[in-house]
Amino acid sequence: MICPHCSKEVLRRERGNRTCAKCRRVFALEPKESPFRLHDIRMRKLIDRLGDGRNLRYTLPQLWYAAARGRVPDPRETFFGLRMAVSMLIVIATIIGTVVVAVSGLVFWAVGIGAGVIVLVAANLVLNAVRPRYLATTSVRMPAGFDRFQQEVIARWTQVYGAPPPGSIDGRTPLPPLPARPRFAVLCPESSVLTCLSANNVAGLWGMAPVGRIDQLPPGVPVLVLHDASVRGITFVADARAALGARVVPVGLAPRAVLGKEKAVRLREGRPTADELARISGERLTAEERAWLADGWQTPLASVPPATLLAALGSAVERVERALDPDRQRAEAVGFLTWPTR
Repeated sequence: MICPHCSKEVLRRERGNRTCAKCRRVFALEPKESPFRLHDIRMRKLIDRLGDGRNLRYTLPQLWYAAARGRVPDPRETFFGLRMAVSMLIVIATIIGTVVVAVSGLVFWAVGIGAGVIVLVAANLVLNAVRPRYLATTSVRMPAGFDRFQQEVIARWTQVYGAPPPGSIDGRTPLPPLPARPRFAVLCPESSVLTCLSANNVAGLWGMAPVGRIDQLPPGVPVLVLHDASVRGITFVADARAALGARVVPVGLAPRAVLGKEKAVRLREGRPTADELARISGERLTAEERAWLADGWQTPLASVPPATLLAALGSAVERVERALDPDRQRAEAVGFLTWPTR
């Protein structure tokens, strides 16, 4: 590990009690013990990335998901590890059994090897048979829970450096009062995301009112909807559209935004029911998205960095303003500010 203070490489035995043996300064996170194998330098990189070079505010859940990116268990890798463990156990048992029967002289040693090969082949046939179901149904969770992350990362960081990670805010911080005359509203069921948006001044940037429930919405303004990439998230959009009609502007997170993205945080707690899938049957989703949702996958909205959230909202605001502005519509119709075709 590189010491965050003196920038020298320190071996495990040189950093006992989380103290660098070379500069004698205390650091916060020991990668061998910390969730997600965090150390102080990686933590600072995560903080800088979430701040996007412009001091954006982020919530602790967003930092938690950022720390897990690329470290959520992959069922394919887990199953491969299981296969290797079973195979090794059979090989070891075969070796021991062969030695025992050879020494005892009761059975010819080749019988033990043959039996081991048969068991190994049979075990792999069984594993091949159960693999599709395992990959389709096994739960995929965060490597460490949020409570543990707070206790072992945030609390330790605060103890060593005297303050929480720079730019962070508690996701449970009460939202400020809504703007007196909002131009837009953003509807989102995730409180930590609403806190992030409020802390990054969406009210001042766009006159936007962030709310968590339909009954809290200000009347008569366009409603930008943010949601998880999940069956529950898609249902949230469908319910908003049914209640609000044309006022609804879906912003995301859509499943297609995370499909094929290796660093996306993809989790699974179980497969949705037929009734749950029926509720999203009328939504505009590709066959690949429907299959992904039917397998129970989801990506939390809180795993999206603040800069990406703000950029998506900014693009949505621009689309709405363009649609509502007849002058801009006429300008676009005659090719205003477009590259000439001749």
